[in-house]
Amino acid sequence: MAEQECNTEVSANEVTGSAVRRLKVSYARTSPDYEQIPSLTMKGKWLAAAGFDTGTLVDVRVMQGCLVLTARPTEPEEPELMKSLRQVCKFSIRKQQQVQAFIEAVGARRVRS
Repeated sequence: MAEQECNTEVSANEVTGSAVRRLKVSYARTSPDYEQIPSLTMKGKWLAAAGFDTGTLVDVRVMQGCLVLTARPTEPEEPELMKSLRQVCKFSIRKQQQVQAFIEAVGARRVRS
């Protein structure tokens, strides 16, 4: 089987004093058959310092012997007007996009004025 390469060298982008964290894979049990499955738990202030604050969505790239965790960028907050319109008008997605484009155009025109 071909070897998979996972580059674990220390880089200038590392944000904590200790770049290497040692964890142990434990197990969790599934329901209803209580099968043991591998489980990995990470916790610590170092996660927030690395950009993985509470509530951050994470993408996991899986390779043989290597996991790469990437924090997803946060989605911009939806304007209150769009939230209200969605609840009241029940617009289709296409119509919502048209209304959003209109709101952005009006907002851009105000900024230039």
